[in-house]
Amino acid sequence: MTDQSNAALAKDTLLDIEQLCVVYRGLTRRPVQAVADVSFSIARGSTLALIGESGSGKSTIARAIAGLGPVESGSIRIDGMELTTARDRAAAAGAHGIQIVFQDPTSALNPRWPVWQSIVEPRLRERLDRATQRDIAADYLGRVGLNTRHMDRLPQQLSGGQRQRVTIARALVSRPKLIILDEAVSALDVSVRNEVLVLLDALKKSEQLTYLLISHDMSAVAQLATTVAVLYLGKLVELGPATRVIGQPAHPYSRALIDAVPALNRTARQELPHLGGEIGDPAQPPSGCRFHPRCPFVMDVCRRDEPLLQSHHGGDVACHRAIEINTASSNS
Repeated sequence: MTDQSNAALAKDTLLDIEQLCVVYRGLTRRPVQAVADVSFSIARGSTLALIGESGSGKSTIARAIAGLGPVESGSIRIDGMELTTARDRAAAAGAHGIQIVFQDPTSALNPRWPVWQSIVEPRLRERLDRATQRDIAADYLGRVGLNTRHMDRLPQQLSGGQRQRVTIARALVSRPKLIILDEAVSALDVSVRNEVLVLLDALKKSEQLTYLLISHDMSAVAQLATTVAVLYLGKLVELGPATRVIGQPAHPYSRALIDAVPALNRTARQELPHLGGEIGDPAQPPSGCRFHPRCPFVMDVCRRDEPLLQSHHGGDVACHRAIEINTASSNS
């Protein structure tokens, strides 16, 4: 790749994660490596989805990026600015354009504050007068599909979908570059969830946003994501374009996740056995490939040697047998 190509790629990259490790240390048990040497980047204006079972490290990565969780080692850069070395990492993340929308909008909003006050909270340091604050709140309420009737209501006077729209408005008001959506629609009813997904997709374009989507909801991933990263027990096992990972997953674990959602299993391929067992203990991860105790294709090399991410099938996959498995699947 030429120097000119490298410069163009760097300019297009908004968030760059390199060899991120997160370790939790307690007094009564051994350290837990929740995230192990994870690297990925997010292009400006795109949506990267992190998927995997509970305990895979998705929300841990989200909180590390937002400065809300520990970082053992590695690099987190937004627009080339390193965040891991900041004295106040959460403040640095916010100052450099990172906002987060959590799963539960009720706990994210002050129950004693009216809606308009919750929305403008990130702008209070600007010392705006009350009339200006209300004007800003009204503007951003409109952007998320609400109106001035909602401004003076308390959170408990709103529906779940309306509360989540308020938290999205609050994330927007600071004019962010990156919004982390940490299971932001999983607590909503199906019809409301679809409405909020449509809203998020529209806001991405109108507000020139970039998303990091954390979700168990594969339909949400299919609807919003441009890139998908698959995590298993703190390790990245597959990374690639969303259409490819969802349509033709290369890693056995990715295939198990996708095939569990019949509507997303769009290609004719050999059906895998049901994924048995549970995700392992990050305090005592298995040797070799961390997925090998549950993998239907396990061999001795899988138990012995940890696979590295390698280019395959239009993306990257960490599997000793990826080429063999996917060749057999395409020929079946």
